[in-house]
Amino acid sequence: MARKRITRRDPEEELSKFLRHEPGQGQETRKLSSQLTSLKKERRRGLLTRLGSIMAVCLLAIAFLTYYVSPLADVSTVRVLGADDLDGKSMVEVAQIKASDKVVDALRGQKKISKKLAAKYPEVASVTLSVRGLNTLNMQVHERKVSGYIKDGSSYREILANGELGTKSLAWREVDHDKPLFISYSKQVALKTNLKIFNSFPEYFKKQVKMLSGNTRRKTQMILVMKDGNVIIGNTETIKSKVKYYNSIKQDLTTNSVIDMEVGAFTRPLTSAEKKAYGLS
Repeated sequence: MARKRITRRDPEEELSKFLRHEPGQGQETRKLSSQLTSLKKERRRGLLTRLGSIMAVCLLAIAFLTYYVSPLADVSTVRVLGADDLDGKSMVEVAQIKASDKVVDALRGQKKISKKLAAKYPEVASVTLSVRGLNTLNMQVHERKVSGYIKDGSSYREILANGELGTKSLAWREVDHDKPLFISYSKQVALKTNLKIFNSFPEYFKKQVKMLSGNTRRKTQMILVMKDGNVIIGNTETIKSKVKYYNSIKQDLTTNSVIDMEVGAFTRPLTSAEKKAYGLS
């Protein structure tokens, strides 16, 4: 009974070529030898590549450890950037960065330092640390946006975008007069409410507002003193939707007037007492 082949090429027949030294045996042998040589070269290259990577990592680790234990890794100077109105020395003390600290450790603790400074100074939104040279630490302070100013005794304080007040007392000459002044606000709740409404106004309208007065008859009342000398009285619930009519209304005015938008919209000239109260006289 004849043997049935289970593959296209009979292994015994292939092997018999080498046993009988049939033609083509040398060519196949050389081909196999070439493949083995290429495989050896490829393995050698792979081994050298892995060995080189290991050596590079080890050298970098040794260099880093050498730097870390040397005085060059100690913080030599801290430069506070972006907080001109705040005391840089005090900020470094609050951040608890000392000359004996390692630069690497300070960078790793960046989030913790940022939280400390933001908790101490309302003006600080966040802090970014970076290294200049080998051991000079740059502390870049990102401050909150200033929405306006509030009178505090004989000086003024910044009103930040989140409704908090800045820590520094400012003289009138230090106030940015392009931003509105909030006066007669005795309660923080009313200040934050009106600030939120003010921040929701269109940019073109906000630029026209000179002052906001907290001296209102009702909690829902809001008073805006404009840079052109007019006064807007509105309701905190509806004023946002009505200020868009201001530019068209003021074109018909011949004198500084009160524009009452609480219910509907009507105008009347300002009295002498009102001008004095709003600082328009």
